[in-house]
Amino acid sequence: MKNVLRAMALALLLLSLLLLVPSGALVGQAEIIELPIDAKKDDLIAPYDQCYLSDWEYEDPSISVKIEEGRMYDTTYLAARIKIANATQIRAALSGNYTNLGDGEFGRTQAKKVSAVFAISGDSVVGQMSNIGLVTRQGKNYRTKCDKTYTADHRLDVLIIDEKGDFHILKEATNADIEAFSGTIVNGFTFGPALVIDGVRQTDFIDAKPQVPMKLAQRMCIAQVGPLEYMCIYCEGPENKGSKGLTLEQFAELVSSFKDIQNAYNLDGGNTCNVIFKRDGKYEKINGLNNPKVRRHWDIIYFSSAYLP
Repeated sequence: MKNVLRAMALALLLLSLLLLVPSGALVGQAEIIELPIDAKKDDLIAPYDQCYLSDWEYEDPSISVKIEEGRMYDTTYLAARIKIANATQIRAALSGNYTNLGDGEFGRTQAKKVSAVFAISGDSVVGQMSNIGLVTRQGKNYRTKCDKTYTADHRLDVLIIDEKGDFHILKEATNADIEAFSGTIVNGFTFGPALVIDGVRQTDFIDAKPQVPMKLAQRMCIAQVGPLEYMCIYCEGPENKGSKGLTLEQFAELVSSFKDIQNAYNLDGGNTCNVIFKRDGKYEKINGLNNPKVRRHWDIIYFSSAYLP
């Protein structure tokens, strides 16, 4: 029954979109496009209000987002499953000019700027690791300083998203590792640690910093499930009434419990964690709603529609 209702909703959406096509235009003109890597605001496609099937689900011919809520270790989590039509739909954006990011912006503001269908907060970019690691956004490299360490003997894991939308995690990456990468780096993040690599859950979190592995905290990760299929997974922390938060080990267990996770990467946590989705026509933070603390941040990872009726 649920599949029938979804099919009916999608059919009504397509009909409503076709009614927006100017008189005389051909139905065949409807298409799924590739978005420019350096797209400006006017180059991006706003999500269609008709495509929000509920407060937890969006679907148009180019992208589907399904969000679920659950509990593990006395902690609430959100898990979003995203499927896209082409790799240009997984994107990242900074809150402003890299050399002058200031105090950052709220996630809902960043998501609105880029007309995101769904968005999460990213890595710290300039925070406590402002002079370490790889920072590449939409094909533009801002920093490659992976040889620098956060602690005396520990380099950070790096996530690379290539031109095919595939994830590559480089453990304790060096500049030589980045130079040896054979694909095109569209987006590169430095935070970590890796939670899953090539389907194998990671456990070596003893020296991973600055996350403090044993701390019970809000946490965020992004994962690849298959070609052009992803998950974004968030857990609440002790700041959230009714939740204890998860250690990195517990968070890795949660992430790896989802079927077919290939690669998963831990992002900035704590009150920086933002999960952004449209509700009642407005971009809203939908995670940790019983925590009054909402922190500004400097970047988001987001998913765009690529459907033109």
